[in-house]
Amino acid sequence: MCDSMNIAAKKGNIDDLYALIRKDVKLLDLIDEKPFVRTPLHVAACAGQIQFAKEIMRLKPSFGKKLDEDGFSPIHVALQEGHSQLALQLLEGERDLVRVKGREGITPLHCAAKVGDVGILVSFLSACTKSIEDVTIQNETALHIALKNGMFEAFEVLLRWLKEGREEEARYRERLILNWKDEQGNTVLHIAAFKYQSEALRLLLDCRVDRSLKNAEGKTAWDIINSQGNFEDAEVIEKLTIAKPSPFPPIDECGHYLRHGQWLKNAAEEGDVNALYTITREDPNLLEQIDQVALVDTPLHIASSAGHSQFALEIMRLKPSFARKLNPDGLCPIHLALQRSHFQLVRMLIALDSDLVRLRGREGKTPLHYVVQIGDLQLLAIFLSFCPKSIEDKTFQDETVLHIAVKNSNVGAFEFLIDRFHWECNKEAGYIEKNIVEW
Repeated sequence: MCDSMNIAAKKGNIDDLYALIRKDVKLLDLIDEKPFVRTPLHVAACAGQIQFAKEIMRLKPSFGKKLDEDGFSPIHVALQEGHSQLALQLLEGERDLVRVKGREGITPLHCAAKVGDVGILVSFLSACTKSIEDVTIQNETALHIALKNGMFEAFEVLLRWLKEGREEEARYRERLILNWKDEQGNTVLHIAAFKYQSEALRLLLDCRVDRSLKNAEGKTAWDIINSQGNFEDAEVIEKLTIAKPSPFPPIDECGHYLRHGQWLKNAAEEGDVNALYTITREDPNLLEQIDQVALVDTPLHIASSAGHSQFALEIMRLKPSFARKLNPDGLCPIHLALQRSHFQLVRMLIALDSDLVRLRGREGKTPLHYVVQIGDLQLLAIFLSFCPKSIEDKTFQDETVLHIAVKNSNVGAFEFLIDRFHWECNKEAGYIEKNIVEW
């Protein structure tokens, strides 16, 4: 029965397709149960039978992502056989087919980049913009593949596509992909240097590339050109050799550039709320993963230290638990904001959660203890207004706020606290005064 189906697919005979289904209504399901199989859609794609392919795709959409025994999906097969129109027709039903990984992790977009089919590239990217982020098992992007195969026009199209968007997501994607390293640690800038493709080098040097990145052999793009003795293009040489610190963070231990965690750290340092949401869209579990670490500098720690109020408030709204998280130095975000004198941010944080005033950090010190230590009477009044009971808290050395005020010679803070005790006239306040003053 399967042989008859394949014959029908090769001929593009839709009547035969339905005749076979009438004989065995489970025929397509039986084919689909096999993990690697040459489906009727593969056969139709190979033969260029567009109408049959569309019909079988409609009946059994899962065939579109099915890999045959050679590790290829139907759209891979169509491209290999030069049936580009059939490949595009398949995309109308499901655009994510552009991202189906075949053998060696090669996607249809990679195939188009390899052969330099610019028209297909544009159509694929239009159908699924994110497909440009996919890499092979050798960690090659579509740009790596285009350059390695000498397809400069395809490379130019991919590069132009990366640069078109000016929103935060597009800028981060451009930076990520242009500095992505393949299995040998080569970025596209390294590849262009190896092949000394001066036009590609010119285009890349006007983009968000990090010229200081080294490959697995410890070489930068300039080292490669220098070792080859290629000094013909003075403009390229000048751009590569100008002493200029890298605008990008260092690569991580895996050799991959700018992981999502590093993106988020950058966004927090810059107070970039748009970037925050770009990153969380890319990796929805990132904040949860950070929260699972016992002692960590969260994005809220970083933003609080830098004084980025809006970013801090946004991240605290998304992940309230970050406000109580201690970093490796035993400090929470509000401690860091106090240390850097970002007092307006401190007020905003305790307005969202007044109990932060009592949060114990290193040596059991609360934000109130720190305020008493520096003697800021305005903040002291605000803290006690938001959280009166914080006056009861003691450090791990059993020090009260009065101990701290006296030890730091902050007479003003000491007098303020004594006045505060006297001002409270209810029974609970009287109890606090008696016990704290006599502690």
